[in-house]
Amino acid sequence: MDYDEIMERRKRCMDDELHPIPDEALQKVKAEFYKTRAKSLAIFEEAQGFIPGGVEHNLATSHPFPLAMDRAKGYKMWDVDGNEYTDFLMCGAPIILGHHYDPLDDEIIKIIKEKGPSTGLTSEYELLAAKKIIEHMPSVDVVRFLQSGTEADMAALRIARAVTGRQKVIKMEGSYHGWYDQYVFSLHVPGTAGLNSPGIPPQTFDNLLEVKPNDFDALEKLFEDNKGEVACLVLEPVGGESGVHPVHPDWNKRCAELCKANGALLIFDEVVTGFRLDMGGAQKYMGIEPDITVLGKIVAHGYPSAGAVAGRKEIMDIVGAGMGQRPYLGGTLAGNPISCGACYHAIRLMEENDAVAKSTAIADKITSEVNALFATRPDLPFFLYNFGPIIQYVTTGFFWVDITGEKAFEVITRRKTAEDYQMVAALNGVNSLAGTRMYTCMQHDQAALDKVLKVWELILSMIPK
Repeated sequence: MDYDEIMERRKRCMDDELHPIPDEALQKVKAEFYKTRAKSLAIFEEAQGFIPGGVEHNLATSHPFPLAMDRAKGYKMWDVDGNEYTDFLMCGAPIILGHHYDPLDDEIIKIIKEKGPSTGLTSEYELLAAKKIIEHMPSVDVVRFLQSGTEADMAALRIARAVTGRQKVIKMEGSYHGWYDQYVFSLHVPGTAGLNSPGIPPQTFDNLLEVKPNDFDALEKLFEDNKGEVACLVLEPVGGESGVHPVHPDWNKRCAELCKANGALLIFDEVVTGFRLDMGGAQKYMGIEPDITVLGKIVAHGYPSAGAVAGRKEIMDIVGAGMGQRPYLGGTLAGNPISCGACYHAIRLMEENDAVAKSTAIADKITSEVNALFATRPDLPFFLYNFGPIIQYVTTGFFWVDITGEKAFEVITRRKTAEDYQMVAALNGVNSLAGTRMYTCMQHDQAALDKVLKVWELILSMIPK
């Protein structure tokens, strides 16, 4: 589905009224959910006394309460109550080979047994992993490993400011770049400004400039009004929230041109798109080379303590090892043997299995066949679109509400309706991200597609015509 069609269908969705599941049917679903997931509920209720909010992970399925998972294998997961799920969360995108993939796990077990988890010093795997990343990503000459995507995004800003001697940063409204202070502004929904920013001093945002995605004129004006002051522009190359806010086909190219013309650095946040959209990331897929690339959990295929900032040698050398007049980066567990070994072996196994192509093929098929199912209900504005193995499914469009307009509070009711659909899906064994997104791995197959179709047939049957 091309950009123009996505935007046209998006408008139809936002102009349309909501299509909620009737309350009587919803209460039956909810009762069954509580009954069949009693252990998850008990864990959540007890956890609230020990963990703020009772759950750690932003991506947790949380309506009507978070599910506690027991194990995962391939594209399936099982919760502590024994319920099985066809998983499309894939740990928030890094799982492409499949959960608990034996050839990868065997290599990590070997590292733990033979090498130990970490020494705080350099290991051979840092070099092996860095060379694998460089081999695939066109703009990358050198790699510095960190411990998360948030850390990598933090480092990218620091590097850009040090290299350019400038302070101002341009960010797209609605984009997510981790929870670092200077990025927590207009998260998820464009125009929300400091809604998610309690605890962050307001002056933190003095050097942050924001622009709505695809507003070419506003972007040019930002550069004009801040001539010689912009250090960098940071973006998710498929659009904010992994394509929830899709960008015009010319948007990234224009961003690159304006950065070059104004002496600013272009940063691609490839936490999701790196080694998922293409083995060379969105930069190879789109033919645009950023100055700095940010990688996160994808680096270790779901193994913990993983992230990296990478780029051209003349830029990245500013954070070389040692003390002195250079931006300071650190982390005792950064570049540990387990994370870097997982990176090296995961990329190698993805190459050997053509994992991205397989993940993309099933995502294309899911998108096509679920859209065909939705077409049987022309009264509903539902649709799917995908960027390779990143699938966006649209039912209420709550991320697209104009928070500054007359219908600002609609985001609450629109999100609630999407969560109700998600609850039905979870009860019937399909797990995805926040009621809006699905990630595929190379092991998703026809049975996984059939499961999705069956669940959506059920949801459609519950929505009155």
